[in-house]
Amino acid sequence: MSKRPLSSLWSRFISAVILVVSAGTAFDMRAQDTIRIGPLKPLETLPSLAPASPAVPQTAPVPAQMPPPPAAKPEPKPESPPPAAPPPLPTASSFTITGPVAQAYLYIETYQTRVEVLFDAATVLKWLSPEASLPESLPADQQKQVVDTMASRAADWCALSVGDQALPVPLPLVAVVKGLPGNTLPLKEGEPVAVNQMLVGFIWEFATPPGPEEMNVTWKGWMNGLTNLPIRVFFGPMSETRLSESGEIHSSIKTFRWRNQGRMPRPAPLAVVPKIPQPKPLRLPLGGILWVVTGLCFYIYLKVKEHRLPGGSLPYFFVWLLGAVLMSQLLVVPVYTEPDAPAVTQVEEAQEIVSPLLRNVYRAFDHHAESDVYDVLARSVDGELLRKLYLETIQALTLDGREGTRVTIAEFSATVDKVEAAPTGEGFVADCNWMARGIVGHWGHSHPRVNIYNARITITPVKEEWKLTGLEVQEVRRL
Repeated sequence: MSKRPLSSLWSRFISAVILVVSAGTAFDMRAQDTIRIGPLKPLETLPSLAPASPAVPQTAPVPAQMPPPPAAKPEPKPESPPPAAPPPLPTASSFTITGPVAQAYLYIETYQTRVEVLFDAATVLKWLSPEASLPESLPADQQKQVVDTMASRAADWCALSVGDQALPVPLPLVAVVKGLPGNTLPLKEGEPVAVNQMLVGFIWEFATPPGPEEMNVTWKGWMNGLTNLPIRVFFGPMSETRLSESGEIHSSIKTFRWRNQGRMPRPAPLAVVPKIPQPKPLRLPLGGILWVVTGLCFYIYLKVKEHRLPGGSLPYFFVWLLGAVLMSQLLVVPVYTEPDAPAVTQVEEAQEIVSPLLRNVYRAFDHHAESDVYDVLARSVDGELLRKLYLETIQALTLDGREGTRVTIAEFSATVDKVEAAPTGEGFVADCNWMARGIVGHWGHSHPRVNIYNARITITPVKEEWKLTGLEVQEVRRL
């Protein structure tokens, strides 16, 4: 056997070692292609916007069989600065007024128009006492002083005309308001208010005809160099998304004009309440009766006096009979009897009467003048209940707070659950429930209100019509 050179053997040995190492590396890479994933953790909630709490350092878990050496100490790591916390969100009690505020609102409704104007408290206080320094807050007694003073001074600040007809100017209602225009907050009785969160509001309520073609608002209450007053008009059907438009009253012009242009139609008529069916009148032939009685009296007179008619009694009888027929058609007097109200025993029949009556009760309060409200309310209510229902409904429709704005009902529905005869023998008693959903626009935003009633009502026939004469409310829920 021939000997191979030593260098050739070494080169083959080195090549074999390289092949073995390459195979091991490839095997190791294939083993890493599959990654084992342990059980998934639930998603954590996002951090809140509140200031972050200091983080607690977490140490990695150490297996039980490998306790850490006692002498080993972790090397100190450079501390990284904590991330800056985002600013907190504003809360409902921290609306701050940063400058002069002047904003007017014009609410045009079916039978009334309301003018509302807001000024910041600092402007009002500086106007009242130019030399005095502004306080940080106003307690309840000082708020009342501001309200009473401004109510007397602002009596002639606002005027309204429909077309060319000027309307009587009512006394203004002045109120202290907390918040910002379009985002006011409820103010509790006796609550002190910070001056930089306080507005002074003025309200004028005018009785106006339905569907006016043109309205002109005149403003004279210019304070502390104010030269313009932005105004926003709300009109149309009562809803959270009423039609609106914006304008401005300038101190040199002092009048803002709004035109209807067919966008606000006249209100719909009242709901029709079923009438009590009238019986046909009794036709009394008064002329024929008088003719017959007169003829009989004449005949008796002849018999008593023993007189004979020329030509006999037969011609007289035929003349008398013909006259009775003719006179019975000449003088006929209709005689009306008191109608008997039909007995209402079915829920469906009571539903057709109760629902429009209750609906018209709320429609009466679309009017602004008290006399108009009573006139419309009397079409559905009778007796002592008329006054009681007026007072209770006014209270239920008045917005909470010191402004006293009235809610207008935008949606109504009633359901009769049970019906029975009235104890008096006339009419019926119904157990029913109804829902009244109202909306009021106020200081640039709307307040919805939903009241649900469960009551027992009495319906009685009055002058050929069904009227609500008794009401016993058993439950009221406000949503």
